[in-house]
Amino acid sequence: MILQHKLRFLLDCCSFLCYTARDEKKESVKMSGFLKTMWNRARAEKLPLLEEIESFGADGEEAIYRMLCNHFECVIRNVVVPHKNLYLEKDFLVIHKNVPFVIEVKNWKGEIGCEANGDFYQNKANGVHKTLKSPVGTTQQFIGKMRAFYKTDTPICGVVIFAEPDCKLNVPAEMDGVALLSPQKAITYIKNRANAIKQRELFADPSQILHCTRFYSRDSEFCKGMLADCFFDCETPDGSIVRIDTNSIAYLSVETQPLKMKDKLFVTYTNGASGVFYNRDTVFDVVCLDGTCQKIALSRVRHIVF
Repeated sequence: MILQHKLRFLLDCCSFLCYTARDEKKESVKMSGFLKTMWNRARAEKLPLLEEIESFGADGEEAIYRMLCNHFECVIRNVVVPHKNLYLEKDFLVIHKNVPFVIEVKNWKGEIGCEANGDFYQNKANGVHKTLKSPVGTTQQFIGKMRAFYKTDTPICGVVIFAEPDCKLNVPAEMDGVALLSPQKAITYIKNRANAIKQRELFADPSQILHCTRFYSRDSEFCKGMLADCFFDCETPDGSIVRIDTNSIAYLSVETQPLKMKDKLFVTYTNGASGVFYNRDTVFDVVCLDGTCQKIALSRVRHIVF
């Protein structure tokens, strides 16, 4: 009887030690994952410093984007094409009835005119006269590079939209094949031009057209480039894992939650739907317009415009 009790005691001790070791191993794995997440978030690199002021003209671009989306189904922001070892960028590409329209938005104020040599000028309300770089030449260059890159002879139309309501235009309606228009006239022009061209086929699948993503951080740092990642994983509020397609997102805002070691994401999709998700340590690979590559941690970002 005593021997049986001793054996039972030894078996209970072994069971206790096994369960204890197993629990300690689980806790060790949990702690290891937590420390790894904390380490990854702590050593995530900051975004490149802001090299250009993006706030000027941003409101005008946003207003034009909303206006274009109200009239056309396919509006692509920040479209880019390769140029030498770099990339060229334009504000929008609108595709209407298979006709592509490359759009540059200018938020210039005052009187905007054109000299005989093709240079643009600006007369401000305070009497300042300023010479401006012509958007016509850059738009023509972009269209040429786009035709070459996509290997197409499809008509590609160029449009410069002057978004500032107080802007007084003293320019022709068209220069060297590029339309120079106010926002209201631009909508009518795109519809009429597409009807006149009667393009049967699209030069490229819209989902395959190169465009860049813009990253904004909390301390006014900024980066823009082409996102190499097509998907990233997040958690739903109930803890389920979901995979988000970056091509379906229009905007993403990040609310950092340091104590929880994860970030709250507010996602707005291209179809207008929205959702809330959580993310711990996603890092995006971005090919910048200057040809360099950057790794951008989602925990360092406040807003992303896709």
